[in-house]
Amino acid sequence: MPTSLLSASTVPVGNCKYMKKYLFIFCLLPLISLGQQASMKGAWGLENSFGQTVLLITDQVFSLTQYNFMDKKFISSEGGTWRSEGKDIWLAYDWSSKDTSKVGKEIKVNFAVSSGQLNFGLLDQRLTKLDQGKPGALQGEWIISGNYANGVVSKRPSPFYPRRTMKILTGNHFQWIAFNVKTKEFFGTGGGTYTTSADGKYVETIEFFTKAASSIGKTVEFTYSFKDGDWRHKGQKSTGGPMDECWTPRKFYLKK
Repeated sequence: MPTSLLSASTVPVGNCKYMKKYLFIFCLLPLISLGQQASMKGAWGLENSFGQTVLLITDQVFSLTQYNFMDKKFISSEGGTWRSEGKDIWLAYDWSSKDTSKVGKEIKVNFAVSSGQLNFGLLDQRLTKLDQGKPGALQGEWIISGNYANGVVSKRPSPFYPRRTMKILTGNHFQWIAFNVKTKEFFGTGGGTYTTSADGKYVETIEFFTKAASSIGKTVEFTYSFKDGDWRHKGQKSTGGPMDECWTPRKFYLKK
């Protein structure tokens, strides 16, 4: 009688050690899949003659952006949410600067992580892990929800739908994206690397920016603090002028 992994009663006593081995492997497979998903999160990149490609993956959001830092040229950005299914992931598009027909659609791609490199189904070349060292204190997914005036916050009535400005931060990389999930409009984006420090300083180095190429290459210092789960983001804009913004964790709006 053939041995079945799911029918232990049919296995002869002399084969118990093999049964245990197969059951161990069978039970380990979901854990391997979860480990792959965890190691997939973060910032990944590659560089070629066209410029830079950066993929950011947080707990629920992905963003794939292409730009040329030396030429201060933005090429494209697209992204949305992701979910896993075995060795595949499903990507649901919320924005695309180059093909709005993708918005609202979901596609399946395969992925594999090995030795600090990521094979991602949308790309022909492998990506290398970019995040280094200790993650910043702002790691996560944020939605701009209001602005401060004289220390008092004024919240927006509808910051999440249909138009939203989202900021995602991995260990060392950040990106903000403004888009409308209903009209499929893409309004702009910017990103690069960041650091946070225990004294409340948040520093961005800008690598791409659709609104002002003159900001690319700049390092801008802000202060950050938290109140009731929100992030207060205060300082001077890279283009000049003060800013005092309130950002709320994206997960807050998923509960509604």
